[in-house]
Amino acid sequence: MTIPVTAYKSLSPNEYTITPFRAYAPHIYTYVSGSTANSVDVQVSLGIKFDTASQGLRVEDDKYELFDSIVQTFYSPIPYTSYGIQSSSYHPTGSVFVVSATQDIFGEEVKPGTFTVTIGNSSSIDDGYGNLIVSESGTGSKVGRIFYDKGIAIIKPTSSIAGGGLTKNGICIVSGTNVQVQFTSSVKLFEHNIRVKLNPTDFLYSVYNPSANKNMFTGSSTTPLQLMASQSLYPYITTIGLYNPDNELVAVAKVSNPIQRTDYSVQTFVVKFDT
Repeated sequence: MTIPVTAYKSLSPNEYTITPFRAYAPHIYTYVSGSTANSVDVQVSLGIKFDTASQGLRVEDDKYELFDSIVQTFYSPIPYTSYGIQSSSYHPTGSVFVVSATQDIFGEEVKPGTFTVTIGNSSSIDDGYGNLIVSESGTGSKVGRIFYDKGIAIIKPTSSIAGGGLTKNGICIVSGTNVQVQFTSSVKLFEHNIRVKLNPTDFLYSVYNPSANKNMFTGSSTTPLQLMASQSLYPYITTIGLYNPDNELVAVAKVSNPIQRTDYSVQTFVVKFDT
C-alpha cells in the first residue's frame, strides 16, 4: 500500500543558483518573389528612394516608406555609430532590398556569422561584423548589411538578371525568383539550479498524515529509524515542489522513478529548469 506523504524544508540561498546561457536554433526559409504562399516569418521587400526632382509630387507608397525607414533607423548619426557602419560599409542609395524576420523567429538577435542569402548557386554571407559579402574568385564584395538585433538585412539591387541572381554587384529579384534565407536565431535563457539536501533524519515519516505513522503508536516500533529497520515503513521521494516565501507553489519536479529515503547518508536532489 502506498500512502502519499507531504513534508516541507527551507532552502538556504547558497542552494539556489541562476546561470545565464545562450540558446541557438537554425532556420531556413525560401521566399518566392510574387508568390502568395510565402511564410510571414521571413519577407523580402523592395524599398525605393523618392526623388522629388525627377518624380515630382510624392504619393503614398510602401516602397518609399520602407526606404526612408531603413535610412532613418540605421543611417542617422547615432545608430550609424552604434552599428559600426563605416565609409567602406554598404550604404543604400537609390533603392534597397530588405530581408526581414519576425522577432519570434530570430529571438533576441541573429547569431553573427550565420546569415546567408542564396539564389541559385550564388550566396552572400555575413562576415560576423554586419557586412554581407558575395565572393567571386576569392574576392569579397560588400553588397549589404545585416542588423543582428533587428533581424533585418539590406542588400544592394543590381541590374536585371534573367530569373534573378546574386553577384558581386548586388542582388536581382524578379517575379518567380527563389530566395533562400538561412540564419541562426539566438536567445538568452537562464538555468535555475536548486539543490535540495536531505539529512538522514529528514522526511522519514509524515507529520501531516497520521495513518502513515500508526505503527509508532502500536508499540511495535517507536522511532522512524526503527520503522525503517523493521521494514514496516518505506518512505520514497516521488515529487519535489518548490514554493516561494508566501508558500505559493511555483514549480514541480517529478523523479523518473521513486527514490527511497536513506537513514545512513545525506541525499541531494538537484532540480533544474530554464526560463
